[in-house]
Amino acid sequence: MFGEGGNEGDIGFFSDAKAQPTLTPGLDVMNFGAFTNAVYVDNFGTAFLDDTMVPDGLFWDDNDIPDDESALIAWNNIAGGGWTYGNIALEEIPEGTPPNEADEIVLLEDRLIELADALDVPLAVLEEDYLAGGLVSAEIVAAAEANGLFSVDPIEDLRNSNLNFTLEIGTIADGEFTLRIDPDFAEIVENAADRGSEYQFRLAGYLDAAANVPYWDTGNADEYEDAIAAMLLLDEAEQAAALTSTGFTIAPAYSAMGFESARGHVGAITGLAPIDGGDTAAVTQGGGAQSWLLGGNLYGLASLGGSAATYDATSGSIGYEVDAASFTVGVENRLNANASVGIAVGGTTSTAEAADGLGEVEMTGLSLIGFARSNMDNGASIKALFGYQDASYDSTRNVLDETATGSTDGSQTFGAVEASYLSDLGGFAVGPMASIGFYNVTVDGFTETGADAFNLTVEEQSGSTFMGSVGVKGEYAMLGASGQNKLTGSVAYSSMSSDDLVIESGFDGLPTASFPIDGRDDEFVEVNLGFESLISSNTARDIRIEAGYGGAFGEDYERHGFQIGMNVQF
Repeated sequence: MFGEGGNEGDIGFFSDAKAQPTLTPGLDVMNFGAFTNAVYVDNFGTAFLDDTMVPDGLFWDDNDIPDDESALIAWNNIAGGGWTYGNIALEEIPEGTPPNEADEIVLLEDRLIELADALDVPLAVLEEDYLAGGLVSAEIVAAAEANGLFSVDPIEDLRNSNLNFTLEIGTIADGEFTLRIDPDFAEIVENAADRGSEYQFRLAGYLDAAANVPYWDTGNADEYEDAIAAMLLLDEAEQAAALTSTGFTIAPAYSAMGFESARGHVGAITGLAPIDGGDTAAVTQGGGAQSWLLGGNLYGLASLGGSAATYDATSGSIGYEVDAASFTVGVENRLNANASVGIAVGGTTSTAEAADGLGEVEMTGLSLIGFARSNMDNGASIKALFGYQDASYDSTRNVLDETATGSTDGSQTFGAVEASYLSDLGGFAVGPMASIGFYNVTVDGFTETGADAFNLTVEEQSGSTFMGSVGVKGEYAMLGASGQNKLTGSVAYSSMSSDDLVIESGFDGLPTASFPIDGRDDEFVEVNLGFESLISSNTARDIRIEAGYGGAFGEDYERHGFQIGMNVQF
């Protein structure tokens, strides 16, 4: 990249002068300081770059050697207007070059001929366009994009430490020694590293790059520098909170909202027993939807539910609260006395509020669900469903003294299976139960507005949540005027696990970077209680009412939900 080009060329792409940091040697320490090469400093600052900071390059596969690296033709200078040519060849052979080496050198005139031929553009067009340090024309960029010999990739050599050095080793008694590299970070980055959070460490590094890497400066570098200076005046907790606000830290709440809202649909389907073929009235089990006979073997079901869940902060994720509501309506066809299949539609709405005032996300969704259920004569019951949800999201993120807002769309697929086996003990029916479920959320990318330099571009994200439960379920039939009142309940040990996330995001107009956020692994006890009553009348219709409560209690997760419904037999 600098100097004589090393093993990959005859001239440095950016400069024919070496780029190296200052060195202060000591007895047992070598202290490297700032870079001084003017071209390096003007474009990349005075420090080493990491993976998130290196620019993209336009590479040309200029030979048929599979293991040979492609030639770098241009680089994406964000602050300088875009694709920019570098030095691609020498204009003349340097004095003193040995003849055998001189024969291997391709000069600029010949290099441009080869490049024009590869791009399939007239040589005169390329000769007029090319200038080391000048912008690449749109015509040449389009020709490269349409050509399979050209590709866009990060310029990895700019982030290599390039620690090529020679040590003269004297006599060592033990025959070995240790060479230790101790990086020296900017203060804001060092503080984040001391807190032990990889997420904060990457946020700090990204913010520092936005403030100090010149080719990233699209006019906001001073604002980022001021933000860093203000953070450094805060105490440790306040500094961490301010830094956290610069990232899309609320991202895990998208999966949590999908999980909580879809559980309303799952509860509606799995809480309802299949219609008993020997009884034209619907039979329900606590906490689920209600049904009514439409005629023949076709029935209807309806349910309304809501929940409030608290996700406590963990070492790798912020805390947030999720409120959700859902409705489900559908039709069901009884295949025989013990089994049925059906289809349902529903709507959901949920809100996730992040801890420490970092912001909130609102979601609305429409769902389509297919399901099958069976209630066998021996007391066994199994219910299964699969659903698809189309969702829209509106987010608010409080960053420093600004408020960023974003809107996007997404989708979710979800499914669940629940099975139980109840034994009749007089008025009681008791037995084991188990369930599993999955919830996969995908959210489209979007760019925020309203926070000026601190607006984020967030790439598409996806994450899955899995839940499993094992417990005991029971029912108690109560005598009443209608003779059809019932209490239901269950207690289960449940485990919930969500994916680790890698959020691709960055300040609007700057490259995005990968920010890891730990998934959740929560264990909790679930308690469900339900009540059902059939009110008989002197007319040809019966009215059935039902209400249910579901609670989850864990160390870092707590949820309270309800399900209500009414059914009418026609």
